[in-house]
Amino acid sequence: MIDFDTMSRDEAANYPLLFDLVRDRVKPERDVKKEPAARELWWQLWRTRGELRRAMAGLARYIATPETAKHRFFTFLDCRIAPDHSLVAIASNDACHLGVLSSRIHVIWALTAGSKLGVGNDPRYNKSVCLNPFPFPDSPTSTRTEIARVAEKLDNHRWAAIGRNDVVTMTGMYNVVEKLRSGEVLTDKERKIHEIAACGVLKDLHDDLDTLAAKAYGWEWPLDKETILERLVRLHDERVAEEKAGKVRWLRPDYQIPRFGQNLAAAPSELDLDEDAPATAKPARLPKWPADVISQIGAIKKLLASQSLTTEEVAKQFTGAKPEIVRRHIDILEVMGEIQKNPDGRYQGAA
Repeated sequence: MIDFDTMSRDEAANYPLLFDLVRDRVKPERDVKKEPAARELWWQLWRTRGELRRAMAGLARYIATPETAKHRFFTFLDCRIAPDHSLVAIASNDACHLGVLSSRIHVIWALTAGSKLGVGNDPRYNKSVCLNPFPFPDSPTSTRTEIARVAEKLDNHRWAAIGRNDVVTMTGMYNVVEKLRSGEVLTDKERKIHEIAACGVLKDLHDDLDTLAAKAYGWEWPLDKETILERLVRLHDERVAEEKAGKVRWLRPDYQIPRFGQNLAAAPSELDLDEDAPATAKPARLPKWPADVISQIGAIKKLLASQSLTTEEVAKQFTGAKPEIVRRHIDILEVMGEIQKNPDGRYQGAA
C-alpha cells in the first residue's frame, strides 16, 4: 500500500519510485472521476480519513472489528496495519475498552442495533448506531484493571492460536465456542481447531469478561437479553441528559477534551439561573462566516467534529453563510473522507 497521507504533490514527489507507481497505476482511473478532489489530489488516497489518523497518532495499536461478520469479535491491531473499508477501526489502545466491547453486554447491543448483510444474513457493525450511542460503564480503577487484564489474555490467546496453525481462524474458533455453549457435536475440522486453539479456555475468558463487565455497570450476572437492553437504553438516556448539562464521561480525555470539550454548551444549573435577568436578553452572537474558502471548509470541519448537523443547520451556525456554498464545501469534505453522512441525513466528522 502506498500512502502519501495529506502530502502536497511536491512532497510526494520526493519519493520518486513510489510517486511514479501511483502516477502510472492510479492517476488514469482518477482522471475520469467526477469529483474534483479525486482528480486534483490523485496521489493521495481517495479518502484520507484525517480524523482517524489524528485520533490514532501516538498509539501503537487500535481496536478493530469486521464490519460484517458471523460472529461479533474485537481485537487489537498494530497501528502499522492500515484498516480498509471492511474494518471498523476504534482509536483506543485501552484493553479495558476492548474487554467491554468483547463482552456479551455490548455484543447484544450491537446485534440489536446493527443491520444484516449478505447471503448469510451476517450481522453488520454500523459505528453510528452500534458504537457511538453505546454507554460504557464508569467503573472504579480496580474493576477497569481486572477487565483489561482478562482482555489482554483473550487477545493474546487468539493470536497465539492463529499463529500455531493455518487451519485456525477467528471465525473457526468462535464457531467452536458457539457449539461448546450449545452442546452441539463438533465436526472433525472443528475438533482439530478446538485442540489447537484451546477453545474451552477462550470460552472461559469470555465468561470472565461478561462477569466483570456486569460488575463494572454495578449489575448482577447473568442477565437475559431483554434486561440488558432495557438497562443500556435507560443508561444511554441518562448519559444524554448529562451531556446536555455539560457533563461528559470521556473515553480518551487526553485526546477528546482539547478537541471537543470546548464546544460543549453547558446548560445552566439551578445555581446559575438569574431570576432578575431581563426577558429581552440578547442571544449569543454567531461567529462570522470566514472570507476565504480554506477557512470556510476548516470552520465546517471543526463544527462537525463535535456534533451532527444538516447542511441548513450548519449554515445557520454562521453569520453570512450561504447554504449553497456550505453544501458545496460539505460535498468536498465528504469525498475526502473528513466527514460522513448519517442515516438521518446529518453530517458529522468521520472517525
